[in-house]
Amino acid sequence: YSPSGSLVWSFSMDSFQNAISKIEKMVRTSRLNDLDSMMKVGQAQRISEIGDAISKLDPGGYLIGCGPYTQGIYRLSASETVFGRQATLFEEPVGKVLDFSINDCVTFRPREVSRRHFKITLDQIDSQAVYFITDLASSCGTYLNGALLEPQRKDSPGTDTSVAKPLADLDTISLGPNMVNLLLFLLIPTDNRGSR
Repeated sequence: YSPSGSLVWSFSMDSFQNAISKIEKMVRTSRLNDLDSMMKVGQAQRISEIGDAISKLDPGGYLIGCGPYTQGIYRLSASETVFGRQATLFEEPVGKVLDFSINDCVTFRPREVSRRHFKITLDQIDSQAVYFITDLASSCGTYLNGALLEPQRKDSPGTDTSVAKPLADLDTISLGPNMVNLLLFLLIPTDNRGSR
């Protein structure tokens, strides 16, 4: 404590370097342990667990996160769903709401996911639900089935229909070119739930 009674942190350069080294080692070790843990479970068990989860989904559109930072099931029930990540310590917040946040900042800096990366819009065309994907001028791009999407201009309100692409069942989405932040579009129809 300081003479005025406030708490003062005393952090020597050695402690600082030790903390950095320990954090880096923990990041690396946890990634390797996660991969090792996943591989210890047999493929048949992984398929069974995934199938069990998918069979419980209600009709509608979903993005299934298949990458280490996108893992999860994201229901697309709103007219617009925005994906991105929170700002790091080195960035200003965007000031706009995200529906789902994907954190790929392994060393506390972004890798491939932008603060506002892409959005999915849901439209009704001839009484059918149609989902569209739009890149929101992300830094590393959004890839649909391996093809880089043209970004929507930053100053363009709403959805720019000249760049939005319709999604089909089992389309693959990658946030950035390295195929790490992967998502699969899955459409569960109302007439044959559970027959996948």
